Amino acid sequence: MGSAEKVSWKRVLILAGAIIAFTIGSGFATGQEIIQYYTAYGVKGLLVILVFLVAFLYYNFNFAKAGAEQKFEKGNDVYKHFCGKYVGTFCDYYSTLFCYMSFFVMVGGASSTLHQEYGLPAWVGGVILTALAVLTVVGGLNSMVDAIGAVGPVIVVLCIAIGVITLIRDGGDIGAGLDIIKNAAYEGAANGETIKSAGSNWLVSGLSYAGFVLLWFASFTAALGSNNKKKELNYGIIGGTVAVCVAIAVVMFAQISNINTPMIGSSDTFVWNADIPNLILAAKIWKPFSAIFAIIVFAGIYTTAVPLLYNPASRFAKEGTSQFKILTIVLGVLGLIVGLFLPFRVLVNIIYVLNGYVGAVLILFMIYKNIKDLMNKKKAN
Repeated sequence: MGSAEKVSWKRVLILAGAIIAFTIGSGFATGQEIIQYYTAYGVKGLLVILVFLVAFLYYNFNFAKAGAEQKFEKGNDVYKHFCGKYVGTFCDYYSTLFCYMSFFVMVGGASSTLHQEYGLPAWVGGVILTALAVLTVVGGLNSMVDAIGAVGPVIVVLCIAIGVITLIRDGGDIGAGLDIIKNAAYEGAANGETIKSAGSNWLVSGLSYAGFVLLWFASFTAALGSNNKKKELNYGIIGGTVAVCVAIAVVMFAQISNINTPMIGSSDTFVWNADIPNLILAAKIWKPFSAIFAIIVFAGIYTTAVPLLYNPASRFAKEGTSQFKILTIVLGVLGLIVGLFLPFRVLVNIIYVLNGYVGAVLILFMIYKNIKDLMNKKKAN
């Protein structure tokens, strides 16, 4: 495995695609996540992106390296590797619970998307998503990476396209949008109502965003590290991360320039307070386009929902067994019920933000372990 190791760029693209698809779930594709974590901070949203970029690369390289070296029996063993037995066991169970709670968010996102765009009853989107996710998870991990790796790049390209077209047309309004955010001058805001934000400032928001995504990626990247060539996975991680950050920046500025743009045919739903702000941007470009984009958003939600359902099912049952299949169905149905009863914006704000803080603590453990390993290495030499 020297430096002459041949790199398959096709494999790099598939891995980058899987990383993009997993990061860009319902929160990103709908634009709700970008509103709360980036747009709400105005120009400081760029600092949030920087914090996320550095943290995301740092921990994914760590997970991939640990997975390649330790060949964990279960992806979640990566927590014990970095945090020790007790904290690691807590993180293991907690991340399993969090992945499952995030599945509720996906159900909510699927329901909101089909409801906002096509006026379908809220339960329709949730039921379709749950059925698809359960079927895919029962099919196993390999079919999963291939399925989600193909959809990821399509969503990024479309989100960037919406952002770029919006910026070409409305780029001159970015300054006005920044003023609106600075002065909280939101259209249609009832007494004291304001834009939802993920943290008290940009640094908290950046660490929180990197933190909640970390809990999704720990076992996923560690498993990828066990099953892929190191170079290919590292290139995939870098490519995927850069693509995600560019997409975030473009969509953020598109949202800022349209922060008070209303939804067509609505007097109280604007980009700043919509469940699915990106659909408003898509409809502004061309009304039929938002109908197509809603399907793509739905596909993005599906690509994230699948690993989130796989994680808890594989934690408590061996993949491929009948217990695994039954557990997947039970978890799917329970997630559907919860996801349909809580509003999507609230789900994103509570579940993601809370878990972001836990993820940020994990990063501290990782830094401590890296420093300790480095010291031990120096001593040994």
